[in-house]
Amino acid sequence: MIVYQIAVAFGRIVSFLPFRLIYGLSNFIAWLLGAVLKYRSAVIQRNLKASFPEMSQKEQLKTQKGFYRNFADIIVESFKSLSISEKTMRQRFVLRNPEVFQKLYDQNKGLIMVMGHHTNFEWTAMSIPLVVPQNCYAVYHPLKNPRFNKLIVKIREQFGLKLFKMADTYPFMLNNPDPNPLYVFMADQSPHKGKIKYRGQFLNQSTPVHLGVENLSKKCNLAVVFIDIIRVKRGFYEIEAQLLFDKPQETETYEITNTHLRALEKLIQKDPPNWLWSHKRWKHA
Repeated sequence: MIVYQIAVAFGRIVSFLPFRLIYGLSNFIAWLLGAVLKYRSAVIQRNLKASFPEMSQKEQLKTQKGFYRNFADIIVESFKSLSISEKTMRQRFVLRNPEVFQKLYDQNKGLIMVMGHHTNFEWTAMSIPLVVPQNCYAVYHPLKNPRFNKLIVKIREQFGLKLFKMADTYPFMLNNPDPNPLYVFMADQSPHKGKIKYRGQFLNQSTPVHLGVENLSKKCNLAVVFIDIIRVKRGFYEIEAQLLFDKPQETETYEITNTHLRALEKLIQKDPPNWLWSHKRWKHA
């Protein structure tokens, strides 16, 4: 109880700071993570070396430093989410090509919006209802602490996103009466070892991949849209949508999975520092 109250009080104080001070704090956190704590440094270096074997050690260290800056920005921007207004978020989060979503909505077609843990994925999921016509839904894994869980749900749902538990994914999506929903999926984490059913080639490595996007898009006849998240400058993001499939039931087995893997791979290769390299993505490779 006391830990929760202290954490929330600290978070709210930070959230009311102007962005200029927020990013000053981010610079300190990035330095602390990288130079002092060396947060998951071995994991990051191992992932970078395997993913970019041609990258020099100097470039790897530069990318790792960029990762810490990106990660620190996500931390402070998450604090800012406690008090950020809809007006401010609309100014800082822009959809470059809304026609992709509008066309599907006009066709009464639901979709899965697949993305990776790239730049501020938290703000993206939280803010997507502000820029698309669809009702937006996202799966989440409940936290063990009920108070923290309630707070996180409140933050993520503040602009209209509706969350459902990971354990309820299939029954929720198969029985959702919404005629044209938008589901947010982050499909770049490692499946549980006992649930690996497919391995694809990703960043020069044989990689276990979740098949939820492919299976559910076919079962629910949902279009598949991949988004690039671009940090224009600190605290300002734009997303670019790419329609991958509008007739998923006509695709070959693993075609959807391999296609969104290629899209994410291309994004990471173009902008390496801003992906979540600290994740043990290949622990079951």
